[in-house]
Amino acid sequence: MKLLLACVVFFTASAWSVVGLWNTSLQFEKNYLNIDTVKTPNVDTLYLRVWLDYGLAYYSTLDTNCAVFSKPRIPKINIYCWVPHDSLYYVMAQVLRYEFMNWQKWGILVMSKDSAQKLIDFIVPESSDIVNTDIFFRKKCEANPLKCYYATGAAGGGSGIPAEDAGRLPQKKVLLNAESENPGTTSLKRDSRMSSQSVGKIPLGMGYKAFDLNGIYLYRGTWQGEFKSPSGAVILKFDNGRSAKF
Repeated sequence: MKLLLACVVFFTASAWSVVGLWNTSLQFEKNYLNIDTVKTPNVDTLYLRVWLDYGLAYYSTLDTNCAVFSKPRIPKINIYCWVPHDSLYYVMAQVLRYEFMNWQKWGILVMSKDSAQKLIDFIVPESSDIVNTDIFFRKKCEANPLKCYYATGAAGGGSGIPAEDAGRLPQKKVLLNAESENPGTTSLKRDSRMSSQSVGKIPLGMGYKAFDLNGIYLYRGTWQGEFKSPSGAVILKFDNGRSAKF
């Protein structure tokens, strides 16, 4: 059994390493945030795994190509993502902001939603390039958050998710009913994915969300006139409401 578990951990970590990982993290100095260290998120444990000592390990429902290691006791959020290069910077910032707001939503962060949103907007604006960056936010960073950004190496570098962390990830990336946790953003409604339309004349630069054929959200991208799926058949839902299967 131990040998089997070791093999699973090894291949999980190796798989992430082969495709090339991008990472970022956000950590706060001790006592900067009011954290409820005993609060446990009320979500399905098949989607999210929780340890008192190690925190939470799961795949983000905003983009299931991102593995999240949430450690409220430190407090710190580590994110590892594989996403198309044309949407890389957008995805990394959005996922980090989204997961920070989950702390507030789950009651881990004792702060109003509005205050939490203003704080993360200040630390990580939507347009931030935080690929392969560690952010350590302290009281002295309030004057200039960028002074708290630390590069961790060349983009696409690194050895992947540490094996010990990879072994904590759940077997399922996200459940089909995850839409109830994050309405309208994690999965297509059943009737939408059964009636894909022709792409038609989609303007270059139009944003889209990619879903698998089960309707589970995969990643966000920008239309460049053609599309080649890196992971089998997908459905693209464009920002103008049109959708198409590839």
